[in-house]
Amino acid sequence: MNYPQKNKIVVIISLLIMLVFSWLLTGWLLNTIAYIVIAGIALMLLNYIEKKRVKSENKIIDLNNALTERMHHHASELINTVVKLEVSEEKYRSLIEHASDAIYVIDFEGCFTEVNASMCRMTGYNREELLQLKIEQVIDPENLKAEPVLLGPDDLHTAVMKERRFIKKNGQVFDVEINVKRFTKDSVLVIARDITNRKVMQAGLREAELKFRTLAEKSMVGVYIVQKGTFIYVNPRFAQVFGYEPNELIGVSSVDVIISEQFKAITLEHVRARLSGEIESVNYEVMGVRKDGSNNWVEFYGTRTQIDDEPTIIGSMIDITERKKIEEELRLSEQKYKLLFDSNPLPMWMIAKSDLSIIAVNHAATKHYGYTAEEFLSLTIKDIRPPEEWDEMYKSYAEQAPVWGNTITTRHRKKDGSIINVQIFGQDIIYGGRLVRLSIAIDITEKLRSEELLQKSEANLQSILNTTDTSYALFDKELNVLAFNHKTEEFVRHQFDHDPQKGDKLAELLSSERFSQFVEFTEQVLNGQNVSYEVDYLQADGSKSWFYVRLFPIKDNQENILGLMMALYDVTERKNTENNLKVAYERIHNHINRIKNMAWKQSHYIRSPVANLKGLAELLKDNPTDAETLDYMMAELERLDTVIVEMASDAASHD
Repeated sequence: MNYPQKNKIVVIISLLIMLVFSWLLTGWLLNTIAYIVIAGIALMLLNYIEKKRVKSENKIIDLNNALTERMHHHASELINTVVKLEVSEEKYRSLIEHASDAIYVIDFEGCFTEVNASMCRMTGYNREELLQLKIEQVIDPENLKAEPVLLGPDDLHTAVMKERRFIKKNGQVFDVEINVKRFTKDSVLVIARDITNRKVMQAGLREAELKFRTLAEKSMVGVYIVQKGTFIYVNPRFAQVFGYEPNELIGVSSVDVIISEQFKAITLEHVRARLSGEIESVNYEVMGVRKDGSNNWVEFYGTRTQIDDEPTIIGSMIDITERKKIEEELRLSEQKYKLLFDSNPLPMWMIAKSDLSIIAVNHAATKHYGYTAEEFLSLTIKDIRPPEEWDEMYKSYAEQAPVWGNTITTRHRKKDGSIINVQIFGQDIIYGGRLVRLSIAIDITEKLRSEELLQKSEANLQSILNTTDTSYALFDKELNVLAFNHKTEEFVRHQFDHDPQKGDKLAELLSSERFSQFVEFTEQVLNGQNVSYEVDYLQADGSKSWFYVRLFPIKDNQENILGLMMALYDVTERKNTENNLKVAYERIHNHINRIKNMAWKQSHYIRSPVANLKGLAELLKDNPTDAETLDYMMAELERLDTVIVEMASDAASHD
């Protein structure tokens, strides 16, 4: 039964039910009227429903036709899509095959199911060989131990990026970066890239960074890096200049903390201009602020670069506080310098090194050379130097004078034509923006004459020293040998078996005992006293040689003691004569003492018999015939004779 027929039956049944109820309720007439009304309404309803049905059928027919047409269109599109997919797959395979990265597909067992040409080139295997292998066979075993391959239904639902170490067919190990992701429900797609060169570059970068940090950390120059107006790195020296630790400045504004208020604007502009790319580099000086609030002066040099695609300033900084102080002192001393130049008692001038013209002179130069200041300024140094010295002069002015000054001895011509010998002290300086040589001239004409006379005197003295019998030697205050004559050479060779040389140390020649004694004498000499003494040296034959030594100080014109001179004279013969005289004197003295002893002894022995004889003689005067007295006298005479004999014998034994 179709849809319209069902509607009609439903309507008729509804009308009958309504008529039955209407008849039962209102009677037949009313029911009939109601029936007629209801029947009209029902017919109108049926007519409306019929029209809807026809319209619906027409729509269905149109939809069917459209569906049929769409099916044909979709079929055509499907065919085209299949063709496109085939073309796309061909392109896909071509892209994979020609991709620079290695691409391969493996199943959950780790077996290769697809590889491209780059994978073959990377590993050294051909396609057929790789399709016979598992992924574990091309991974370094040590790498596998650290990170096993995980393949399973629950793994790799999202792409994973990691590094692996692969092994080529020839056994070479290399680094790769792989991107792994589930490809199908039972396979995995991997894109691999050889990162060996990148690893080398990274190692180089790490090494470069290490070198940079090492140099920066140890540098005596402040090093800084600024991004977005704040410090991202400062080395210890940079922080130290401002009284901070490096970590206290990291992340801090490059201007607010360390730059004084009056220089912040210019510093901010320099930073902005570099970070914006308006300028590449800049060099400027500003006043800084230390952590304790005190000020210093610093010089910045910074250049623009890119780090991690961010405009960056990398630069250096030096503390120029001391230099600023010196510059200020130089500025304040300009007046003093001008006064010193003009009032210096020695001739001074400035000569331009470019053309050798004289650009400034002082009063002493005009007075000594006879030129006026205006005449000097119209001359060149060539007008003062003799022509035969010009070549050497050109060479001297072409070179840079040493930092301690350039000193030469040359000749100058005065305005009156006279030639003088001068010693020139020169120094290259910047004056009025020009490179000039500041020179001081000292007239040494008389000095050279004096030196010539002194050389003659020294020659005469040397002749005297070399012909004298006295040994002479000169020593400095540390008793190092400065000079000596030939007699000293003979003495040292004979006594010490040593060839004397300038610079010899006396302490190495003398015994410790004699050197100590010599040092005592030296202290007296260096205090201005003259010292003399005698010293003996034992000879090989056992005899002694005696020397008379004189020590006296060497002084300059200002009475400053520069060293000492020793004069050594051989007095062995005199000492031997003195010793002989001394021995003779001792012998005479001993002999006199013996005579004295003998005389005393003789006088003692003789006195008794003589006294007796004198008494007996007095007795004989009274009685010359007294025989007994005469006998006594004869006995005393015998005793006296015995004493005289004994004395003669005793004297003979002492000859």
